[in-house]
Amino acid sequence: MKPFRRSTLSAMAALVVMGVMTAHADQATTMADASAAPATAAPVDAKPKGTTLGDVLGNSGIDVKGYLDASYIGHNQTPNSSVQVFDTSKSSFGLHQAGITISKTPKEGFGGLINLTAGSDAGIFCSYGACASGNGTTPGSGGNFDITQAFAQYATGSWTLIGGKFATLAGAEVIDSSADTNITRSILFGKIPFTHTGVRATDALSDSTNVMLGVNNGWDQVSAMTPSKTVELGVTSAFTKDTSLALSGYFGTAPASFPVSTVAPMTGTRSLVDLVFTSNLTDALTLILNGDYVSQEYAGYLGTTEKYKGLAGYLNYQINEQYRLSLRAEALKDDSGAALGTAPTAAGNTVKEMTLTVGYAPMKNVELRGELREDTANKPLFYTSDTAMTPATMTATSMTTLGVQAIYKF
Repeated sequence: MKPFRRSTLSAMAALVVMGVMTAHADQATTMADASAAPATAAPVDAKPKGTTLGDVLGNSGIDVKGYLDASYIGHNQTPNSSVQVFDTSKSSFGLHQAGITISKTPKEGFGGLINLTAGSDAGIFCSYGACASGNGTTPGSGGNFDITQAFAQYATGSWTLIGGKFATLAGAEVIDSSADTNITRSILFGKIPFTHTGVRATDALSDSTNVMLGVNNGWDQVSAMTPSKTVELGVTSAFTKDTSLALSGYFGTAPASFPVSTVAPMTGTRSLVDLVFTSNLTDALTLILNGDYVSQEYAGYLGTTEKYKGLAGYLNYQINEQYRLSLRAEALKDDSGAALGTAPTAAGNTVKEMTLTVGYAPMKNVELRGELREDTANKPLFYTSDTAMTPATMTATSMTTLGVQAIYKF
């Protein structure tokens, strides 16, 4: 075993032991002496008189919530953005996200939602037609602000209809980093759409089962890149109070890249099938499995059909109210190399990763996280140089990532 790998495994073991030992340490409790209270204590009802903004919003049925995500993430190699889509610098502090959501979504009648995101991540998941740079011609082409979701809603009976821009049905992870269990994102998260612009209808067949049908511009497109539309289908069902399954599919036409080919069409059929299985094994332990299969015409080498498939598994253990552990393991097989950025090449690649995250919540709306991640590939996929990031300069088959993160929710 190489010395660097041995130190990586030792660091991972130390991280686990530190989190568990600290979580089970005795905590001293200090109680105030009631007899020491002054005789002239302030009256119980000392709130300022008048109506607050919270009162107005609450009475109007408007919900406002937000979060801040700041972190430091470092790698021993220069990352490949096809693997770690949000963490492309070798070593950097950053404000990844500052998000706010304002919504009024009643069970009957009209409503709506708007979700705004600022920070470095916003330039990655921005949609075609809305990016701050590149004239909005390429999804993820830069900027530090994004209207992540904005839709109107109408609900009646078991049906809910939304129109506008909304989050995808696919994937186990979400854009809102405060709702994910790891600091870095899964490889699969970068291989599925982030948002869609169009219409979506949801029918609540029962208290445990929903069916979704929608039509949209495609993957991450505020303005349509092709005249054809993409159809989305989805179903979610809770078999028991502890087990659920979500199945979604996207089928349509999308722009195609075709390295070294000049005869392939500019667009091709793109299909995605995504499966998420969730089971609460105990009150403290949760298992999540996420599988994806993607196919796109004319996106592979010499205009062939690009296919990739992956599987990710998560084990989340809530040690107590303050401490938790999250383990993620996944693998993605890229048949032609296009999905992992190694084209032009006639051969594909397989990349795997394992991530361990320790979370500590000193108070209800704050969480501090520490993370260790190891990525490995069958063929060179990472850069040993900070510049000249081309397929020819991919010389490393592994990369180690260390990260710390602070999340504040309000």
